[in-house]
Formats: sequence, structure tokens, C-alpha cells
Amino acid sequence: MERTRELLDEATAELAARGVPHRADVPLGAMIETPAAAIAADTLVGLVSFFSIGTNDLVQYTLAVDRGNVNLASRFTPLHPAVLRLVRHVVDVGARAGIDVGVCGEMASEPMTAFALLGLGVRSFSVAPRAVPLIKRVIGGVSTSIAAEAAEAALTAPTAAHGEAALRRRLHAAFGDAPFLRDGLLAPGAGSILPDC
Repeated sequence: MERTRELLDEATAELAARGVPHRADVPLGAMIETPAAAIAADTLVGLVSFFSIGTNDLVQYTLAVDRGNVNLASRFTPLHPAVLRLVRHVVDVGARAGIDVGVCGEMASEPMTAFALLGLGVRSFSVAPRAVPLIKRVIGGVSTSIAAEAAEAALTAPTAAHGEAALRRRLHAAFGDAPFLRDGLLAPGAGSILPDC
């Protein structure tokens, strides 16, 4: 990241020397896609303007599960407490440093996990176009305090299944018997239509 910043500064200086109009304050962000990057996010805050958590890779590397392997698909569990704790840590680091934290990938585009992310403090979601109406409905239909309570329950759950059950109960309480809860669209990984981020 330091080298990237140096290269941006060099490019800015070159453009200025040639008299070429340019933007000198291009925001530089960090993709947080590994446990190491999440844990050490505080070491990057002086170098970046934002974080973007790439949840597909973060889940894969945190749980040591190849998401492309159909034999291991059931172990690719984005609601695993370890994954949620890493997301919370990055959000907390960003909040303390005053930098934005966004999320892309499967977790941002599925109702259950978007609900959990909202509760963890995420406010910027990069969502597959076809998922936008559903995610807007989930995010707009619950209070952040309910989402925070649900996320806390998932964070402290002993397993991903227990965390998912806690989130599901609270979503049902908020939305009743809405069609998207009945039609199997709530489960993480159900009919994924998501960007590979």
C-alpha cells in the first residue's frame, strides 16, 4: 500500500510538471479479503481512504474452504462467528479512523447476511443488480438497533447454524410471513446471483 501511494504521488507530480489537468486527491482504498488484512486493518488506516471487505475471499480464507469445490460447499458458511468477528473488527477500525467501510461479494447480496452486516455497522453494500430490490427491502425494513441485536447474537453464537437461527428469528419478527422469507431466498448461498468480490 505504501508503494501504491508512492506511485500515485509520482504520477500526480508528473502530470503537474507537464501541466496536464488531473485530480491530485484520488482516493486509495484497501480490499480486505484475508484474515491477515482484517486483523491488521489498523496498520492501513493512515494510507487509505476506505476499506472494501471482499466477503467471498474472506470467508474462504478464514474457514480454509475452497468455495469452488462442490464437495466443500456446505462448509462455506459466511455466518460463521469467526467471519462475523473479522467483519466487526474492520468496521470498528474504520469507525475509529473515520474512514468508510463497504462490503462486496455474496454477503452483501443475500438477505440474511446483509441483515447481519447491517447489524455489524456496515452502511455501504456493493450488490449484484438483480439483488438490489430485495436488499433494499431488507435494509429499509428493519431498524439498525434490531439488526445490531441480531448481529450480536450471531457473533456470540457457538456455530454458524445457531447464528443463522438467531438472525432468522429476528427477520421473521420484523417482516412476518413476507414472500422472500417463504420462498427460500433467505438462506445464505441460495440461488447466488452475486459479484465475485
